[in-house]
Amino acid sequence: MFEYIAGQYTYFKLDDVKGDPNDTTRHFTISSSPTENFIMFTTKIRESAYKQRLSTLEVGDKLRASKPEGEFVLPEDNTKSVIFLSGGIGVTPFRTMIKYVTDKQLPTKITMFDSNKNQQNIIFNKEFDNWAAFNENIKIIYTLSDEESNENDDSGTKEEWNGEKGRIDKEMILKYVDKNTLDDVVFYVSGPPDMLKSMHSLLQKELEISPDRIKAEEFTGY
Repeated sequence: MFEYIAGQYTYFKLDDVKGDPNDTTRHFTISSSPTENFIMFTTKIRESAYKQRLSTLEVGDKLRASKPEGEFVLPEDNTKSVIFLSGGIGVTPFRTMIKYVTDKQLPTKITMFDSNKNQQNIIFNKEFDNWAAFNENIKIIYTLSDEESNENDDSGTKEEWNGEKGRIDKEMILKYVDKNTLDDVVFYVSGPPDMLKSMHSLLQKELEISPDRIKAEEFTGY
């Protein structure tokens, strides 16, 4: 369909959007992998005219897509270990990267810390768990940032949460990453602006990671 590198984004234009102050175009990370035979992007539907029109698209409707671009991609050296720090919808570029590495059977070791408000907000977790079970180089750590981290299921009972709780911090990272890995790994941070700010502070001030080993992608809601 068109070529892209896992982690890149594309501008999508909807010609018939009316009344949106941010115009008719948005950019989304391609959340499918180049190894898959379809193009997918993942977003939250909000109240903007663009998002509302997007939610009503039907099979056969057309939108314009730009050439994929962006440098938020895996290292050229596929033996390099990486750590992903994601917040909410910011997990989308990590879906394409993990799928790509798994399908290509690359030696890249990936540890992902995926932070969400609650269990209902976690996306792609079934896919991530399946790929981690298949690929021994993939480790996924989920954490819930809500103080009330158990969610009601459809029956109204509490579903027990056995993962991590709280925001991603130094203690949580060191629980799963040894110092030798920490000294050489590349960090990828993807999420809302507040998360990016706190993760940069965590990595540079508390873990003393040099800026050249940190790559970031900001996700904003619009």
